[in-house]
Amino acid sequence: MSQNRLSGFLKGLAFLCRLGLAVVFFLAAWPKIQDPAAFAKAISNYRIALPIFGMNYINAMAFFLPALEMVLALILVASVWRRGAGLLTAILMVMFIAAISSAMARDLNIDCGCFGSTKLGAAIAHKVGLRRLLEDVAYLIMASIVFWEAVASRKQVREGET
Repeated sequence: MSQNRLSGFLKGLAFLCRLGLAVVFFLAAWPKIQDPAAFAKAISNYRIALPIFGMNYINAMAFFLPALEMVLALILVASVWRRGAGLLTAILMVMFIAAISSAMARDLNIDCGCFGSTKLGAAIAHKVGLRRLLEDVAYLIMASIVFWEAVASRKQVREGET
């Protein structure tokens, strides 16, 4: 495959990944923004205490995380700051994978809390388990594609300037 065809394929794949991630983040953020108390409860169900903060981070996280997910959804659709959006999305996915893995290791029978507590959220969400974990791994791969395509595009632009 020629360099131009490969570059075009990567751009198209990254575009699809950006749109897919944007939809997921929008669907995840909207219900949690509408009911932060229910999302705080979902976070507390993971029973993860942080050093220094203990469990005192939960309310801040219930406010901050859905807002961040909504901003990422908009940035991914707008195709601005692609490297940053891809990197931040990947970091979030690693955090989600760690939380789900921790819950699985401790045999917690909880909803992931990923899509809030609305009817739509209940229809989309899953219990913490292998399926949810694999979905997040797929989202991590998609975020990595977005990031690396943006890095490659920037490199091509720089090489074209010299």
